[in-house]
Amino acid sequence: MPSMAHPIRHGSTTPDHPRRPHPLSARLPRFDETVQYDVIRDSLMPEEQIDGVYASDSAIALCGITNRRVILLDTAFPGGRAALITAPYSRITTVAYVSTEDDPIFSRTVAIQIGRTFYEVTCRGEQQAAEIHDLITWHLID
Repeated sequence: MPSMAHPIRHGSTTPDHPRRPHPLSARLPRFDETVQYDVIRDSLMPEEQIDGVYASDSAIALCGITNRRVILLDTAFPGGRAALITAPYSRITTVAYVSTEDDPIFSRTVAIQIGRTFYEVTCRGEQQAAEIHDLITWHLID
């Protein structure tokens, strides 16, 4: 007779199925400047940990990645205001590299879809874009 054991839940571990290591675990947390790190640190909830904080050259001036959510600082919010946007991983549906015909597919720009809205983070380099993309992807599929 087949076993009626419960399936493994998302994020749980068993001896046969240990949790995958974080792709950048040896280098966490990553951040460009202390003041940016402080903005994200001051927004943390209990038991939340920072994976990375990245400056951007776009309207999304800051991208913070934690073990529970993505935090974006949108400096082009309507009315000339800035907004600190938080998105739990359950609300993020897509993370993608954005490029033109002339740019390589792994570009400096990463798009994050939250609901129906895309937020573009233009990074300071391709390595930084890869880290953002890979960190978010890791959390989405973990």
